[in-house]
Amino acid sequence: MDIRNCRVCGKMFQYVGQPICPNCMKAMEDKLQEVKKYINEHDHVSVREVSEKLDVTVKQIHRWIKEERLMFAPGVDTGVVCTKCGMPIESGTLCKRCKESLKDALTDAYDRSKPKGVAMDTTRKDTARMHLKRYE
Repeated sequence: MDIRNCRVCGKMFQYVGQPICPNCMKAMEDKLQEVKKYINEHDHVSVREVSEKLDVTVKQIHRWIKEERLMFAPGVDTGVVCTKCGMPIESGTLCKRCKESLKDALTDAYDRSKPKGVAMDTTRKDTARMHLKRYE
């Protein structure tokens, strides 16, 4: 059993993978829903405005954007940039071009790892069978 202190409130709790206690996690989820509702009601609102109006840190808003749990309207500067090339992005950690580049590189690596030109002989009947010994 792993007991830790909550990163937000400081109370002790049983750690199950998140560094904050269940009560703070619930409060954080409620705040996320409040932020989503505000963004949907106010087109082209900035990150700083949401932070000031709803008493949420810009750092927390950026974390939700990187986790792809929060998206702003297209064209709004969120302050989040691609971790590979530095281009501004709307959500996640990679821009579309870098995602495609990574996908292509992984596909190529996977394709190169497969043996080429090897075919299975399906015409031969396999006569090897398991033999069981009878005990009488």
